[in-house]
Order: sequence, then structure tokens, then C-alpha cells
Amino acid sequence: MRTRSASVALSVFFILLMTACSEQDPVSPLQREQLFSLGYGVLEDQVNLFSIEGQAPSLKTRLAMRDGIFFVSNGNASKIMAFSSFGDLLMMIYDPENNPEPVILKPAVQGVPSQGRVARTYPLNAPGFIAVDSRRTIFVEDRVPESRAMYDPELNASLEYVVLRFSRDGEFLDYLGQEGIGGTPFPLIAGIYITEADECAVVTMSGEGWSVYWFDKSGFLVSNVMVRRNALPLPANSDGLIASFDGIVPSPEGMGLLVKIDYFREIIDQETRTKAGIKFVNSLVWRMDQLDGDYVETYELPPFESMSAIRSGEKVVPRSWDFGGAAAGNLFLSAVDEDGQTYYALYELAARSMRRFALGIEADELRYVTFSLAPEGILSAILGSSYEARIVWWRFDRLTGGLAK
Repeated sequence: MRTRSASVALSVFFILLMTACSEQDPVSPLQREQLFSLGYGVLEDQVNLFSIEGQAPSLKTRLAMRDGIFFVSNGNASKIMAFSSFGDLLMMIYDPENNPEPVILKPAVQGVPSQGRVARTYPLNAPGFIAVDSRRTIFVEDRVPESRAMYDPELNASLEYVVLRFSRDGEFLDYLGQEGIGGTPFPLIAGIYITEADECAVVTMSGEGWSVYWFDKSGFLVSNVMVRRNALPLPANSDGLIASFDGIVPSPEGMGLLVKIDYFREIIDQETRTKAGIKFVNSLVWRMDQLDGDYVETYELPPFESMSAIRSGEKVVPRSWDFGGAAAGNLFLSAVDEDGQTYYALYELAARSMRRFALGIEADELRYVTFSLAPEGILSAILGSSYEARIVWWRFDRLTGGLAK
């Protein structure tokens, strides 16, 4: 593992789009920092992002950052790791059937408080989405054994996922299912989120739509609401609009849910009077009450316009941003331009205004990319290059007035 000082700026900068934006909506520069890098392999301080010798399955690798500690869930290796911002391996939970015995970390003794950096064993099947609360309790998606999976005809979904909970030093606590601790497995998990009050929202996807299971800090089910595929919210005067669900996350302050819907309209060929495709109209974010599912407020998002097209003099066709999450009073939105440049936008909910940024990500770093948004507004990422995985962050919290300074 190769570590680098977080204070050393890389030669990667945000692009100023002077010709692309108005004076009221400039694109501001913001520095990216590379904190450390991880090698590829099966050792305890390495990650398996790709198939190694054709043996590793293609499972998720996800990242969560809390208080400067980076938690990595590596599905291909059946392990969970915690690193300092300097790249020091602090803790690991691993399946001994798929990992060699640790050398750097000491084996932990069940029921005995950890002393220093430890490794614990747990029969992980397919760890995926990961989140961490203020107590550093770790929430990790995992798949149940095949014998425990079941089918729910009402949801039109296979139930085979749970959310494991581990203490800050990696000791297994319990797992969350649909009803709470020890409950029925979830349908396919689409995200795990922690609110300011340390409540946990598990977003799932089924044939019927998207469900959000909301748990208090003790693991008791508070609410369960669904956004149905056949009943997506529509704005006024919506005749002919086609609604497309993009994402749902808890609001930054933990009061309600934010649902992003993109709207399209069919294109009719005037000569043949036949359908010739669809065109983007606009995007709305709806605030939903997490208790009864009512929509109580909407925010209209400006579209993304290709800067690559503007620079080349081509026709600009507006399109939607992707929903990246919500933190520190802002919606985080992302888009990849035709030239491969990655852009992020911050939409401030209170002011209903947007600021845009260009993330400096090199072409070789796009072999594997996964982002993580911290409560204070720090955007972190694992960037998989051809020879290492780079852990980087962008300090958006310095712009949003987040908790960390």
C-alpha cells in the first residue's frame, strides 16, 4: 500500500467553463486531494476490484467516510476494511474461506474489547452498500444463504438481502430485515443511508417500485413507504409527460425523503405522424413525508448542458443530471459529458440555486469508480486505475458550511 500526504495537491484541477455558463452561474474551481492508494490483491490491505486470475466474482465495492475514517466494503474479497486518512489499516472483518490470515492486524477475541488494530472473522457472502453512523456503527448490505431466500408475490421480488450491523471495532451486533432486527430479508437493496439522528434508511427495489424502510437508532422500524412504478408523481399540466424514477434519499436534516423524477415527452414525426423517440423536458425533486408517503414540496432542477458540445460549436441538447445524494442542505448531482469529463452540481435547497463543478478524473481512473457522500458534504471516491485503487476526496463542505472545516 502506498500512502501520500493529503495536503499535497495533485495536478488535477476543476475546469472553468467561462463560455458555458452565465455570470450568475459560474463553475468554481475546487481542489481534489488524493489521500492514499491501495494495491490490487488478496492481502489484508489490498482490494479486489476486478477478476483476479479469472476467479473473483463481479460483486460491489463500496465506500463510506466518517470522521476521516474510510470504510471499504469489498464484495469480491468478502471483507470490510477501515483505513485512516493516511491509509493505515485500522480494522478488518473478513470471511476466512476467501481470505488469507491477516499479518498486519491482530486477531480479535469474541467478547473482549479490542486493543489496537484488530481483525475479526464473519461469514460474509456478498457485502455491498455500506454506511456508518456517528457512533461508528457499521451498516453493510449482505446476501443471505440461498436456503433463506424467499419470494414475495406482492412485491414481485426475491427476498435475499439483509443489513448487517457491526460495532466500531468490527464485532457483529445483529442484522436488520424488513421488520427490524432479525426481520425478513429485503428485496434488492439500492442504498443505505444514515440521518443526522443516526436513523437508518434502507432503499430497496422490486417489481412494484422502490420502498424505503426507516429505522431508529435502536433498529426498530419507524416507517415503510413505497414509490410505485405505475404511480410516479406528476406536475401540474403534465399531459403527455413520461415520468422516469432516478433516485430517492433521506433529506439532509432527516425530515422526509427526496425523490428525483425525470420527465420526457414523445417526439412525433410530423410527416409520418408516428412516434420518433422521446426528448427530455425537466427534472423535479419531490419532498416526501417518510411516515405517510405524501408529497409536500417540489424543486425544479436546471438541466445539464454538454460543455463538450458548446466548445465544439455543436447543438446543445439539455439532459438530466444523475442524483448523487443530499448533504449539508444541498442536493448533489452528477453528469458525465461526451468527452468523459465528470461534473458535479450542488443545488441549495433553501435558496433553490445551483453551482456547478468539474471533477478532475483521469481516463485511466475510470476503470472502476464509486462515490460516497459524508453528512458534512465531503465527496469521497475510490478510483480504480490500471495498477492501483486511489482514495480521493473533494472538500465540498468548505462551500456548503458543513460540519468539518
